[in-house]
This record gives sequence, C-alpha cells and structure tokens, in this order.
Amino acid sequence: MTFSLIDAVRSTFSDSVTKLIWVLLILFAPFIGSVLYLTIGRNSRV
Repeated sequence: MTFSLIDAVRSTFSDSVTKLIWVLLILFAPFIGSVLYLTIGRNSRV
C-alpha cells in the first residue's frame, strides 16, 4: 500500500482529479486500491 500511495502522489496524470481518485481509492480500499493502481493506474500516467 505504501509504495502505491507514494507512487500515485509523485506521478503526473492528465488531470488532478485522476490523481485524487487514485489516492483516495488507495487510502480507503488499501488492498484492492493498490492492486488496481499497480495494474491500471500506472499505465494511465503521463
């Protein structure tokens, strides 16, 4: 969870809303949010 959260905060996305959604998902659903970010979110970065 920690790696996903740090990576999401430091990454650049197309808009700030996308970043906020990923961070909130990782915080409120740690396991599922981290797995989804690592599989889907990292590919959507700029």
